[in-house]
Amino acid sequence: MSETRIPPSQNKRLMQLKFIATIFDLSLKEIKDTLGFETLTMIFRRVGETTAESIMKRLEGKYKSEKEFGEKLLEAYFWPIIGKENAKLSIEGNVITIELLNCPYKKAGFPIKDSSFFCDYTQGLVDVAFKKAFPSKKFDFNPPTELLAKEGCKRCFFKIVES
Repeated sequence: MSETRIPPSQNKRLMQLKFIATIFDLSLKEIKDTLGFETLTMIFRRVGETTAESIMKRLEGKYKSEKEFGEKLLEAYFWPIIGKENAKLSIEGNVITIELLNCPYKKAGFPIKDSSFFCDYTQGLVDVAFKKAFPSKKFDFNPPTELLAKEGCKRCFFKIVES
């Protein structure tokens, strides 16, 4: 049997990514320890909102309905990270739900248990994306009750209600 070897260029890139992940992880700990958990959640929410603004530039004019937009959002952002089978959209009446069966942070190797600030990023992204996609409509974001970062949860639900 031959041993599979990682080409030197890929090994170098893997080491760079591990370094960046370590620095990111240490930075999160320092922000949390120095400024508090609330500040960390606020930062993650704001970064999610900024990400939504950049996603909107790419999706502008490519949808006509909430369903079509939601599917484009999944396709552009969630599916490449966690896979098509792990991110779903449903619309029932005036409630739009994005369901995630896997976590992008968990998939990247970060421990997510008790790290719901990661979820604030996704909340900010989903909330702002729908509000910017349909500025003439009023959407309210329901805080999620089920998140993978919480003990015993098997999925994340992000719900937006058109009022």
